[in-house]
Amino acid sequence: MSSEDELLSAPTETLAVFDPFVQWMLSASLHELTSLPEDIFSNFEVARDEDYDDSELNDKRLGLKEERPNFENAIKARLTLAEAEGELEATWDQLSCAQREWATVDEKLLALQSERCENLEHISLLERRIIKLLQDRDLAIAETYTTEKQIQDAEYFKARQQQRRQKLEEEQRKARVASALRRLLLRRGSDEGVNSSGSESLTSPPAPKYTEKDVQRLHKELADSKVAAAVAKAERDERRHAMRRAERRCGELKLALAQARAEEDDLQVSLQQLARARRSSVDHLQQISLFSASALPLQPPPAPTAGLRTSTTTR
Repeated sequence: MSSEDELLSAPTETLAVFDPFVQWMLSASLHELTSLPEDIFSNFEVARDEDYDDSELNDKRLGLKEERPNFENAIKARLTLAEAEGELEATWDQLSCAQREWATVDEKLLALQSERCENLEHISLLERRIIKLLQDRDLAIAETYTTEKQIQDAEYFKARQQQRRQKLEEEQRKARVASALRRLLLRRGSDEGVNSSGSESLTSPPAPKYTEKDVQRLHKELADSKVAAAVAKAERDERRHAMRRAERRCGELKLALAQARAEEDDLQVSLQQLARARRSSVDHLQQISLFSASALPLQPPPAPTAGLRTSTTTR
């Protein structure tokens, strides 16, 4: 064979075993191909033995690889066990917190009951205050009605007095006019009698028209009328002052009534707020009582011990 026909060397030792067989196939004739040489078979047996040794080595390597996952599974199991123990401890802590909260339920219930009692006392106090304010308002209304009635009576009495005074003055004026006319007629009659007799001399002084007694009587009537007018004026001023006092009293009573109504509205709002707070407290107490009646006593599981951990680690 030429240098161009030369074969390249085998890349591995396993393939290098088959190089004699390949060279024999390339260089042998047709007659030589009918029978194989023994040295080639010996090379095949050596290669087979080497392959068998290689397969055993591979099997051993695979066995080591199979044993290695068992070690990894044990580590994973220990990690899983540690996680489970951590979750158990967390659950134990939560259960302890729940037990502590359950122990404070009675205290909260007592606090709510005391708050409910205080709210009831406050509500009763506000109810009494409202009743007192309503009574004061009724009394103020009664006083206002009485004052207005007195004012009306005073105005009616004043009108009657004024009418009576006007009537009396008119009668007195008529009486004075009648008396003056009567006196005038009497004087005229006396003058006519004197003139008809002719017994009196011409040098005698004329008779006076008004006597001193008449003048005194007229002065007395004038003084009486002035006194009556002064008394009437004093009575009028007194009634006017009484009416003004009654009006001021009525205004004060109206102001007190408005203040009482405002306080009543404020107390009504406070009473409604307390009633809502009372209803919410009662609902809360009912919920707590139902919860305490339906809840079962908590039995905590045993806490994780060191023996459990050592047993798991030995596994």
